[in-house]
Amino acid sequence: MFYKKGRSKYEQTQQKINEFEMGAVIMVNVAAIYSTLGNPNSLIPLLVKDSAQTVGMTTGSMLTGKEEGHDRLIDEVGTEFIWLCAIPEFKKLYNSTIYKAFKLDSEFDVRNFKDKEIFKKIKDFAPTDDIKKNIEKLGKKEALGKNLALYRFFFSTGMAIASYIGLTKAKQIYTENKIKKNLIAVYNAKKAKENNNNSAKNNEEPTFKGVGDVVKNFAFSPVKNMWILDGAITTERLVDSRTPQEFAGYAIKEASILCFLYYAGGKIQKALESRAEKKHNKNIALDARVIENGNLQKSFENGSVKKSLESFKAVIDSKDVDLYEFIHKNSENDIIKAAKESHIISMYEKPKKWYEIFKNTEYTDKIDTRKYLDLDEVKDVYKNIEKLYSQYTDALKSGETSENFFKQVKKLKRGSIITNIGTCMFALGVVTPAIMVAKRLIGKDDAEFQTKKEIRKQLIKEGIIA
Repeated sequence: MFYKKGRSKYEQTQQKINEFEMGAVIMVNVAAIYSTLGNPNSLIPLLVKDSAQTVGMTTGSMLTGKEEGHDRLIDEVGTEFIWLCAIPEFKKLYNSTIYKAFKLDSEFDVRNFKDKEIFKKIKDFAPTDDIKKNIEKLGKKEALGKNLALYRFFFSTGMAIASYIGLTKAKQIYTENKIKKNLIAVYNAKKAKENNNNSAKNNEEPTFKGVGDVVKNFAFSPVKNMWILDGAITTERLVDSRTPQEFAGYAIKEASILCFLYYAGGKIQKALESRAEKKHNKNIALDARVIENGNLQKSFENGSVKKSLESFKAVIDSKDVDLYEFIHKNSENDIIKAAKESHIISMYEKPKKWYEIFKNTEYTDKIDTRKYLDLDEVKDVYKNIEKLYSQYTDALKSGETSENFFKQVKKLKRGSIITNIGTCMFALGVVTPAIMVAKRLIGKDDAEFQTKKEIRKQLIKEGIIA
């Protein structure tokens, strides 16, 4: 980097600091992108995959007819909006009305009631006095808190499903009216032309063709919420299909969506992680933010991770409440740091004023005890770091440098996420639409939009067109 002649040493130093900070921000952003795309509990990977599917399905439908293409576009874009926004927004509505009416904290995760000993620690380690008081209030009204959380799940999911059904009905009415208008316009234009040519011959010959634990788990996982919503959307689409042609198309499409949005991605990622371990002896199961930010590499190099692993190992088989307390009292432990960086442990967010709505979220150094902490996920972080550290020490013994080791780990992690997302996008955005278009073009009298055929038949029967 070149600096202007005559600049003071202070100015040059400040410039270097600014460049370093900018590089750090870029690195963190890259890590956040890969971490988000590789997070099985994030909605963003689903949105990316679904967007590819929306483009592919709309393009494929345009090939078989303009009206069908518009119908598909409304369906896909409208559904994606409802699918992504409806549940979170209806939850916000519920929180701001029902929870507010009962004066209870909507941020508290009722799964925290499962272990009474941990619940006591949740109160003890609450990040603020107000939150502690709210938790104590919920402790006295446990049944009400559980019911409100469960009803919030039913309300938000049910309203999202109702919104989709409303969209479907409105879309079908709009498309059918549009087709009728176009068919009548085409017929009138043709009739006028025939009259001008003194010819009344009509050559068109249309053809026709005939609440337990499972519920609770679903209630608290954004992705599992989507399973239910997509299941309802699939059912509604199949039941409410206007024609056998539309039913077959939805069957192919929905099967592909359910597979590549929720099932295949996890299996592909596991296979790629297994391949990286077998072929390169590198464990890449950790969150991308942990692998990318450099803190783990420093702890490996200075040996602090060894002490962290030993201290965590001493409590890993202890009672859950002891492990929970260890997490709160050992913030400098590298396992705990990695769990925080992975967002397995939720940090307390500094509250915003109404005028700070666009301000970036500021996290404190305190754990938000209202959020549910899955101790098994923290244990998995320990196991993955332990395995990676063992691979790291073996690599150093064989002559590999620390820099090269982590460089390859980052490369393998990024490659696995890109391959996973890319494969699902290709399947949803290219392969599935191609199968649907091929089925339509190959099938006998199946190329034209079936709804258009039915409407033409009805208009002829009513004598509106001939």
